[in-house]
Amino acid sequence: MSEEEFMKQQYLTLREEIRAGKTRLFALLVLATIFIPVVGVLASKLGGPFASASMPFVILVLMFAFLAEQNGIIRAGRYLKDHVEPKLEGMKTWEKWLAENRNLRDVDRYFFGSFLLVFLLFYVAAASLAVEIVVSDWQEQPRMVYSTIAAYGIGGLWFIIVLLRHWTTSTSTSD
Repeated sequence: MSEEEFMKQQYLTLREEIRAGKTRLFALLVLATIFIPVVGVLASKLGGPFASASMPFVILVLMFAFLAEQNGIIRAGRYLKDHVEPKLEGMKTWEKWLAENRNLRDVDRYFFGSFLLVFLLFYVAAASLAVEIVVSDWQEQPRMVYSTIAAYGIGGLWFIIVLLRHWTTSTSTSD
């Protein structure tokens, strides 16, 4: 296989990976915005304390899945920009064009920030509800209550740390 054919295949494969990643992101968005409120209500009404107590962790998993999917798209795009597109001399390529027109990435910042803000609000609401349920059901077991609150705090803090580290790479076309 020639280098030109190899680069073409890499380009097509990575563009398809980006397209598939965007499809998965959209599905995750729909799933999360419907799933979280419905399951949260069912857990608080029917599921008992353990179901309610697990909701914040389910939300954390969905938030990390969103970040992981976003990161996969970014890696593919950056590889295209840094390793494939430079071989295409004299051509205006997509990733290079995006890097030169940073203002076109504003919608990405707004989408990313808005979605994570909604996730964070879901997390805070679910954790608050779970703490209320855990406190009322486990009053005689204060260690369980404190452990649960500490776990939610650690989970939320960990997500904020990951988010802060990931923010720039999720909203920029530069290194």
